[in-house]
Amino acid sequence: MRLFHRGVIPLAALLVLAVPRTAHAAHGTFTFQYGVAGHTRTAALHDPADGACLDVTGSVGASGRAAFARNLTDRPATLHMSIDCEDDGIAVPPGGSHGKAFKTVRFG
Repeated sequence: MRLFHRGVIPLAALLVLAVPRTAHAAHGTFTFQYGVAGHTRTAALHDPADGACLDVTGSVGASGRAAFARNLTDRPATLHMSIDCEDDGIAVPPGGSHGKAFKTVRFG
């Protein structure tokens, strides 16, 4: 019985390491400002998914563009003017901020 238990632990460790991770996220918070009825509001994305094109104002039920971003995640964020993240975009490094209008963001 003892040999069985000794062999199971290394095998279990190998299986854990071999399983691919499919859901990656930028750890931290991405904050942005947007306007509603003439008032500036601030919202945040917490641990946003890597690679996904996120409509920031749409995520809070608003429309239009965001006006300011602060990237407090551990991954670079690319801000885009287009709804589909297809334009060149502007890179914002971890800890950085950007003060011009944008519509969507992609992390990673």
